[in-house]
Amino acid sequence: MSTDTTTTPKRPVFRLAGIAEIKHLNVRKEGPDDEKILAVDVKLAFTKVDRALCAYFDEALEAFLWRAESGGIMAARNGFMHPVAYANAITSASVKIDGASFVGCEVKKFALQPRDGGTVDVTCSVSLYPSSGDIAELAKRVQDGARVEIEGPPDLFDGDGDGGAAAAGNTSTT
Repeated sequence: MSTDTTTTPKRPVFRLAGIAEIKHLNVRKEGPDDEKILAVDVKLAFTKVDRALCAYFDEALEAFLWRAESGGIMAARNGFMHPVAYANAITSASVKIDGASFVGCEVKKFALQPRDGGTVDVTCSVSLYPSSGDIAELAKRVQDGARVEIEGPPDLFDGDGDGGAAAAGNTSTT
């Protein structure tokens, strides 16, 4: 009788915070014809994010994207590489954009571009459900920087009850 003792490593809770450029807004209605609600897709671009974010996508990604140079400097392995894209979708995320809070958001279409020094530029799309006043405020910030915080829901089945204390330290350095 053989027993398989391998386990899938737990993925850290997704957290990303820092100044992000709002690249564009797509305002739309969604839902059944008789109950349409206002929805907005926001494309965000973060720079100089801690490479620890890579652990959320794949435990080997960080080692793949950077190599240690003399003096402990992290160098991107290939400056000619396109951003690494992930089709992950985080549902039920909490998002704050310059103090406005949104819940039940979906975060998707991730692209990670490694930079020398061990940071990564991250772009993603967030679908949120704002009020009409929130849309006007978001539109004012297009092409400008906004303080953005994104947090995925904790794994309800991990049983540690720490509310995400094991999250990757993936906050923008600027």
